[in-house]
Amino acid sequence: MSPLLQAAIIMAHALVYPVVALSIWVFAHHSEFYRQVIRLRSLSFIYWGYACLAIAASYEIAEHISDHWIYVSQISSLNQLFYSFINLGLGLIALGLKKSKWIDVFLIASLAAVPALYGVNDSKSLMQMAQMVTAGIFVWKWFDVMGDKRVFLYFLLSNIVAVGFGIALISTGNQAFHLFVGPASAAGLLILTLIAWEKPKKYVIPMGRPGT
Repeated sequence: MSPLLQAAIIMAHALVYPVVALSIWVFAHHSEFYRQVIRLRSLSFIYWGYACLAIAASYEIAEHISDHWIYVSQISSLNQLFYSFINLGLGLIALGLKKSKWIDVFLIASLAAVPALYGVNDSKSLMQMAQMVTAGIFVWKWFDVMGDKRVFLYFLLSNIVAVGFGIALISTGNQAFHLFVGPASAAGLLILTLIAWEKPKKYVIPMGRPGT
């Protein structure tokens, strides 16, 4: 791999950190609005959820340091931690957005299932099915709370586009595809961050006071 391509791949993986920091800042900046007007279930869950996404990226980077940034689809403890913390992050954010008794049962079950199913039969397939449950609930809760159809772009970018690049990377071995996996997911998170930033503006009435 050329030094230039390797540097680009490293930068692509590091994108998650500023995106996570920006997302946390948006919710913190509008914390009063989200507590008093939207009445989110728990901002703390949301903050911890985003922190878990950053931790997940750190485990992925740690694995890539050992393999010199050449992607290899393998079963490993670092890869298990990567998937587990991504799933935990999405789950915590979903739990923080809104309480939904029976849906939360499925959500919590999927949080336990991902690390438990990882590597079963030397495969990630069962784990990925459980992770899709978390992702689906995550997107539904964002839409239910924010009322903005753009949230579905997150699912498109993170669970279809990013996965597509990953499949292309595995099937061809062309490391250039590695450049687009992380940024596709980061773009999905940025869309959610934009929605969270814009949401308070929809509740401001002409007098400048929060609406009901």
